[in-house]
Amino acid sequence: MSTHPMLPALLLAQRRAMRATRFVSSSMHAALVKSDTSPVTAADFASQAVLSLTLSEDDAARGIPILGEEDADSLARPENAELRKLVRSAVAFAFERDSMREHDVLNAIQDAHSPYATSEARFFTLDPVDGTKGFLRGGQYAIALALIEDGTPVLAALGCPHLPPFSLDGAMDSINNHAVGTLQYAERANGAFEVDLQVPSASPRMIRAREWKSGSTIRVAESVEAAHSAHDECAKALALLSCPIASLRLDSQAKYALVARGDADLYIRMPTRAGYFECIWDHAAGVLIAQEAGARACDLNGNALDFSAGERLFNNLGVLCGDEELITQLLAALCR
Repeated sequence: MSTHPMLPALLLAQRRAMRATRFVSSSMHAALVKSDTSPVTAADFASQAVLSLTLSEDDAARGIPILGEEDADSLARPENAELRKLVRSAVAFAFERDSMREHDVLNAIQDAHSPYATSEARFFTLDPVDGTKGFLRGGQYAIALALIEDGTPVLAALGCPHLPPFSLDGAMDSINNHAVGTLQYAERANGAFEVDLQVPSASPRMIRAREWKSGSTIRVAESVEAAHSAHDECAKALALLSCPIASLRLDSQAKYALVARGDADLYIRMPTRAGYFECIWDHAAGVLIAQEAGARACDLNGNALDFSAGERLFNNLGVLCGDEELITQLLAALCR
């Protein structure tokens, strides 16, 4: 069991951020479109503000730079006054307050978007709503928060508001029919744990990745969006193993959560275009949790994921995460 001094702050931040995103999902809301054509919602902004404010309350976490996905510039534009109002309401709801001052919320969002964070030996990285399209369609999304030290994730919390708090036991078609969710966390060398959020006083349970048996069905977690992973290339790679495939497509780092607790054998992400490198906030939390649950995480060349190269995994090509033997066989097949 982790005794890291920052863990309570990370878990509190997660619970508050999930309250904020649920508040937004119960309200009518619109999405802005960022320069990379991906959507950003009131939930993204509210969650980042909540995570930032909660970490700033903690003596151990305060002052550590934060690299979050969102910045406050677009939200601060005059034409987004109604969106700002919704964000403020969601943040206030998360903190159980009557209201929040607008400039405090905007400052918190911007404080968690430090352009200098990755130049420090220790920093947080966060994705306030990983899988925004999943959030918009009522599917899977995750709130991802990780502490990185010397290029390695050492502490992580992953909130999955729509992920059922129990093993799916193969019932993958029911994955999106849940509204309570789970919270997973890990500290390096101290294991991975999951909390059932439908039970207010539930104790954390240790989770372990599934041991895949050679030749058996491979349960694969893949991205929903074709723009996020090359589905055809993934299928061709898996076909090299000549094993039955059970594919589950879902948004966000919830895929890592499934690997970590044994509901999936493999998460595979192949680049959709030459020169594309993954953002670190899309993987840091999930990677650590899956590793601490006994899974292997590497790139398509078998190299360890390197979180020391800046905002992206510039030293890696794609992502594999899952059973050690399965990944060993897949890498060997890819080299043939």
